[in-house]
Amino acid sequence: MTAAPMSVTIDGPAGVGKSTVGRRVARELRLPFLDTGLLYRALALVAAERAVGPEGAAELVQGLELAINLDPKAPEGAWRARIGGRDLGAELWAPGNAVLLARVAAEPAVRAALLPLQRGLGSEGVVAVGRDTGSTVFPTAAVKVYLDAPFEVRMERRRSELERLGLASAEVAVREDLAERDRRDSTREAAPLAIPDGAMVIDTAPIDAEEVAQLIVRRCGELGGQPATDRLG
Repeated sequence: MTAAPMSVTIDGPAGVGKSTVGRRVARELRLPFLDTGLLYRALALVAAERAVGPEGAAELVQGLELAINLDPKAPEGAWRARIGGRDLGAELWAPGNAVLLARVAAEPAVRAALLPLQRGLGSEGVVAVGRDTGSTVFPTAAVKVYLDAPFEVRMERRRSELERLGLASAEVAVREDLAERDRRDSTREAAPLAIPDGAMVIDTAPIDAEEVAQLIVRRCGELGGQPATDRLG
């Protein structure tokens, strides 16, 4: 009998290192890597360009032809999301869309519209990162992880990330944006940020991304998960 594809979810607040860790875990396990936040970022970007408010963003999903780069080995600077024939990269993190992004992501209709797409992308096994991947998107995942770190640590990581993307921003702006995202993520009506039942909780402040990734990979091994046949070519 063929073993069911393994799914691993990694949730946590902004700036905690989910994407960096998740990409490493996906490479190790030879699984697709799904950053669910890219779906919301891409949708918010299109909504901004089309002057559509958050209430109408869900209606854009059906005809959007939205694709996500699931290759965990994709190099820095590679496309992250694609809409039709248009590749999206650093513009997904443009600070000017932060307020709209938060409002779009909080819309119950948007989250419901994107749910089938997320599940379809992870149907053959996946390492998925986001805010609700273990609680809502993949509730039966074999391994669930919740990453956390103090606010100041997360703020500095987010500032460094923006600088790497060529989107440097003042410290006060990063601080305000992160605090607002924390507030919205934990209080929104649909799929608020929470520790999924049975999740392995890791404080990422005292250890680096590689150590966190290895903790997760070992957890997968303890549960019988083995590296998958490379499905990415």
